Amino acid sequence: MYKKPVNRLTILPVALLMLSIACTKQAALERVPDSSLDLLNSIEDVQALLDNMIVMRETPALPEISADNFYIVDSGQFYPVERNAYLWQREIFEDNAPVEDWNQPYKQVYYANSVLDALPDLLADKPQLISQLRGAALFIRSYAFYNLVLQFANLYDVTSAGGPGIPLRLTADPFEQIRRATLGATYDQITNDLKEAAHLLPAMPDPLRKNRPSAPAAYALLARVYLSMRDYAGALLYADSSLSLYTKLLDYNSIDTSVIDPFSRNNEEVLYQSNLYSGATMLHSGNCYIDSLLYRSYAAADLRKQLFFTIDNTGHPISKYSYSGYNFPFSGLAVDEVLLIRAECKARLQDAAGALEDLVTLLKSRWKNGAYTPPPVNTPAEVLALVLMERRKELIFRGLRWADIRRLNKGNASITLQRKYRQQLYTLPPNDPRYVFPIPPDVIAFNNDIEQNPR
Repeated sequence: MYKKPVNRLTILPVALLMLSIACTKQAALERVPDSSLDLLNSIEDVQALLDNMIVMRETPALPEISADNFYIVDSGQFYPVERNAYLWQREIFEDNAPVEDWNQPYKQVYYANSVLDALPDLLADKPQLISQLRGAALFIRSYAFYNLVLQFANLYDVTSAGGPGIPLRLTADPFEQIRRATLGATYDQITNDLKEAAHLLPAMPDPLRKNRPSAPAAYALLARVYLSMRDYAGALLYADSSLSLYTKLLDYNSIDTSVIDPFSRNNEEVLYQSNLYSGATMLHSGNCYIDSLLYRSYAAADLRKQLFFTIDNTGHPISKYSYSGYNFPFSGLAVDEVLLIRAECKARLQDAAGALEDLVTLLKSRWKNGAYTPPPVNTPAEVLALVLMERRKELIFRGLRWADIRRLNKGNASITLQRKYRQQLYTLPPNDPRYVFPIPPDVIAFNNDIEQNPR
């Protein structure tokens, strides 16, 4: 739920941030650190901080709530912030109410910065491990910055690069006064840090610790970032880089479609584990219904229809999967997304055959054995349309659709969203200012140098 203590941008309550750390040195880490961060005085302390899944695995949920994958019934009872985001209201946040879509990523940034500040003072007897920890901290900070900029700023392109991005906190000093960086500077920080991280992180994902980033995960995140920037050559490059290291796909024919939670926590497709914010009650299975047209788009032989959804006692399709064994929607990085990014970029760059090959590779693992045959598509435009349709079906409830709508509309897709709620019709036209969320009111009130987004 959206009722947690506020973590302000300029003065983060450090003791509060440390309360949720689950590790053997919890008592020591909960004490308020001074500016030298003496509490992180060993590799074990640093690793424990980065392994704090209570903090690290949660990503923003409001973009998924605002997208078009589901609908709610009029009688549903939800937090005002969720309802406001669902209905694309100009004012989403209540005064002084905590905004976890802002607070949680900045908490992750604080943890990552604490590690980056502490690492130079650790004994250098394990240089490779220290390098990997630096890479992990850079990855986590970049992931948080990216999740923030997708919500609270315009999408990047050449014309918008000089506009406002997000505040970039690059040290753990909670009293540092900062302003919003430009959008170009924000994306430069994200991509440059991820490129460095990719060279420091392990070459393969840890099969038992999906919360620990790896080089394939860093390249996958770079591919996701460049795709949102509509830099298709860059997205293709990093999707290739990720897939050159790790390409494992699940065969959905080997998964029991009858169980309520068919995917395991060690899902071998997963490159990095995270989930949409678990306090968002609207996204709990049974609280929302799958868009009927989207549900009907899955063919009978498509195993995703049985693995992703179930029919409730009212006859409506609801989500039943988390993709990685957790009880809330997966938002992390996985091989299927990377394959779809590469396929889309190939199609946009006129390699129709290569795009179709990637798509067929994925879908043959999703349909009943031998059942999938691609439709008669030949041109890059036809293949691209097929890829985009399958992207939506494969990556449903991963928090990606909102950004996809935004970037596709910047390319003249003309996607208009509509919802009917309590006998009133709500509409969101393409490229509307409401696609950018407002900065939380308490942040604006506490930071005179941070300007509000127009709505």
